[in-house]
Amino acid sequence: MKTKLLLLTFLLPTIMFAQVGNGFENTPGVTFNATGGSCQYFDFDTATIHILANYNAPCGLIYVTEPSSGATLGYSITLDPTSPNGPSGFSDGDFFGVGTSAFFNTEIALSPPEGSQAFFMEDPDGDITMTFDIVDLAGTTNPQFSMQYVLEATSWEAEDFFKVTIQFTDCASPTLTLIDTSGLDIDDLGIEDTWNTLNANLTANVGCKAQLVIEFSSNSAAEELGLDAIAFTGGMTLSTETLDLNSSISVYPNPSNGAVTIKNSGIALNNAVVTDINGRVIKSFNLNGMTQDKQLDLRSMVSSGIYFMTISSENGSIVKKLIIK
Repeated sequence: MKTKLLLLTFLLPTIMFAQVGNGFENTPGVTFNATGGSCQYFDFDTATIHILANYNAPCGLIYVTEPSSGATLGYSITLDPTSPNGPSGFSDGDFFGVGTSAFFNTEIALSPPEGSQAFFMEDPDGDITMTFDIVDLAGTTNPQFSMQYVLEATSWEAEDFFKVTIQFTDCASPTLTLIDTSGLDIDDLGIEDTWNTLNANLTANVGCKAQLVIEFSSNSAAEELGLDAIAFTGGMTLSTETLDLNSSISVYPNPSNGAVTIKNSGIALNNAVVTDINGRVIKSFNLNGMTQDKQLDLRSMVSSGIYFMTISSENGSIVKKLIIK
């Protein structure tokens, strides 16, 4: 069974990209609660290694898998209830899946660092493997990876672990490990109760295919993990002009309802183009060399989701991610 599941990971779609990732904003999150199991994730296979499916709870569909679409990097999750932290799995109901900011604030007193949703895991009573679709780094010049995670402060046990790797094919080095707490006491690592950032420079892996794999194991409802802001960026060697753009231009508020302002610190801007996650142009704005702040109203053109705004000057362009609530 393990061999079959491993082979499946290499049959996942391959994403060509300038920037791809997942901030868990594209599928509706839920505000988990344990009242009569009305908003908990359930899965009743406690004997075999298997891929988890989205669960239709009374509070709404709880998402634990998502296909790739446009700039959104898809993922699937496998549960091994036969591990030392098993075998109950999710048969008892747990907070597991895409959760709302309201839930995160209530449960761990921290908001998602990006947008209004993030992925939450607790008490899988087994080993979780979260596998993202393969990203093709061919044609990139300075590929980078980043993500954020939070671990709740509690009494972690020897069998508990959190591990993040990027696995490569068509590459000399098969695996890059970003964090691995296996054999360590998470309580002693100074990484609890705050959003931590993992970064990786993937320049040495240009021409390879990369796959993010997140592993987690715990057997207590107090042992909790949050994930957010996962991003692979294709990157380019930045010119001085592009660096100036990046430091001089911002878009706020973000998230917003579609009414946004380009904050400009004196750069002459030519245009701003808004696209959806599939690359479809929503609106192009001619800025005519404007060096001041510019208000844009997208409310009649966009719905809730993730969009990108490419802002250009004579000397370069930058891309800003927009989250519409």
